[in-house]
Amino acid sequence: MDQKVTINRSLVGWLSLAFLTGFVISLFTGPKDAADVWQGICSRVGVVLGALWLALPKDGTLGKWAEVSVLKLVVIIALFIAVVRAPRKYLPILLAVAAAGRFLRPPDKVRPPRDFT
Repeated sequence: MDQKVTINRSLVGWLSLAFLTGFVISLFTGPKDAADVWQGICSRVGVVLGALWLALPKDGTLGKWAEVSVLKLVVIIALFIAVVRAPRKYLPILLAVAAAGRFLRPPDKVRPPRDFT
């Protein structure tokens, strides 16, 4: 299931830079009442596009996120929401489950060496 997805990573980076530049320009110029909305829009979209630019692989593929099932994604989002809503209650439980999963997983399979001759 090797699927090439063409994502223009450089365009995402330039758009992020443009939105963040628009935020800085609107921060120093313009009326304060009308500029507040545009400052919020430009700063949030610029930060999200910047994070997307950092997350995109350089070769244009989706990487490991293409293998995540919908069920795993729903569980990750539910855990994130639970930890954000009540961190003192759910964060220790989440850390204990993560540590147990890390130490109790089966060992990696040993692959035979490759011969390229």
